[in-house]
Amino acid sequence: MTIQVRALDSTADTDSTLPDVYFTSGYGQAAAAAEGGVWRSLHIADGDLVVPHVLRQVDPALSDAVSPYGYSGLHLAPHVPAAELPRLWAAAAAHWRASGVVSLFLRFSPWDLAAVEAARAVDDVVLTRRADTVLVAVDGGPTAIWEAMAGRSRTAVRKAERVGLTATVRATGREDLAPGSAFRRLYEQTMIRVGSTPEYLFPEAYYRLLADGLGKSLLLAEVRDGSGRVVAAALVMRHRERAHYHLAGSDPAAARDGANNLLLWTILQWAAEHGCVAVHLGGGVRPDDGLFRFKSSFGGERVPFWTGAVVLLQARYDELLARHAAAHGRPTDVLRQSGFFPGYRWRAS
Repeated sequence: MTIQVRALDSTADTDSTLPDVYFTSGYGQAAAAAEGGVWRSLHIADGDLVVPHVLRQVDPALSDAVSPYGYSGLHLAPHVPAAELPRLWAAAAAHWRASGVVSLFLRFSPWDLAAVEAARAVDDVVLTRRADTVLVAVDGGPTAIWEAMAGRSRTAVRKAERVGLTATVRATGREDLAPGSAFRRLYEQTMIRVGSTPEYLFPEAYYRLLADGLGKSLLLAEVRDGSGRVVAAALVMRHRERAHYHLAGSDPAAARDGANNLLLWTILQWAAEHGCVAVHLGGGVRPDDGLFRFKSSFGGERVPFWTGAVVLLQARYDELLARHAAAHGRPTDVLRQSGFFPGYRWRAS
């Protein structure tokens, strides 16, 4: 069985066989910069199974792997029966073990719940259902989207327009992601204001690689006030008929005037008018929190988000866990039962 590991940018990223932006090297290398790792994409049997991941060093001899931030998990080619996954997975797991990969954390795509079902037959993969996400169909056009929105969201959009807010969607340039840019300012201030964890404040390399890697597929949605000042902004990633609401921030006063509602409504309109089938808005920080309810107010389908935990080298995993637990003055079982994976990367909150 052939095994290919892509590590660098490839023209194959434009191939129609790649299901989503999270499988491309353009996105993967940006995600790797944020994770402090190296992007890889494992292709088994000429692409029958594809698993994009970021390799992170654990010690000089060992590493672990994680799906690029977002939603990829694994992908079975359309012609491959789900029953074939255990055989293909065995080849992938053997490759990782031989390479000193201790563990793998998969973030499955809400677009591909069939991959989750197929993974149930793989003994190595422990599946966990996380907070649901929101997927909004846009192929019915703007009128259908508007009618499916909750009344409170439509009211907020009308208020935003009444006070003079306007919104646009356009291709992102590298200058739009530079330090001090309107998007960076709004996004970073929002993350600090809501008390997000440090990994949501991305390094410079992340933005540079994202802009260069995705090119015209990386879009910037902006809301401006009457003076032309940007008061809300979001990055949108497009991959053929799919669009993903990625990172966003807003001015609190403008948000009270409906800026965030206008921002999302404009993204959904744009997607409908540019040939997209659906827009993935993502979920909240916790199940059914305020952010999730806000996204749900734009209609759409509530879709489960699943993760998969895989221990590839059990003895080495146990050693790392015991060492980490001792360093933090915690019993090993506390880390093992914390729900954090891999447990040897657990941090006190």
